[in-house]
Amino acid sequence: MRYVGWRDRWRIGAALLCVGMWAVPLVSSAASSDEEMLRNVAMVLIPREILFFSAQAGQWTSVRLEAGERILQRGADGNVAAVVTSQRAVGFSAALNVAQELRVSEEETLEAFKVEGNMANFVTRRRAYGFSAFTGTWATIDRFQLGK
Repeated sequence: MRYVGWRDRWRIGAALLCVGMWAVPLVSSAASSDEEMLRNVAMVLIPREILFFSAQAGQWTSVRLEAGERILQRGADGNVAAVVTSQRAVGFSAALNVAQELRVSEEETLEAFKVEGNMANFVTRRRAYGFSAFTGTWATIDRFQLGK
């Protein structure tokens, strides 16, 4: 067995310290990307009802569908969930544990839909709609239409 003197111990300690300093940024950046991927919302569609769950509040919220109402698009991610039906749009904020509904005319044809992180949006021929998990509300803007 070889004797390890103080110089060898110092070199081993310095080497471990350097390796540890190099590995720390890798660990912290991996943790931050995992935090960005957290999903705090769940959505369950059952006949005539949409159920939203907020992990932060630990509570369910229920939205009843009307007879003949069809779901056109749906999505959940991060802190937000959204459903667009043939009659309305429903946005849910897991951070605030609140759902907001917005009537959508049947004349508005759905062109695009996206749910990601803290926002949901969809675009129709006439308007663009955005839902924020931070405010728990929908915002709309009329689109520019040629010939009007």
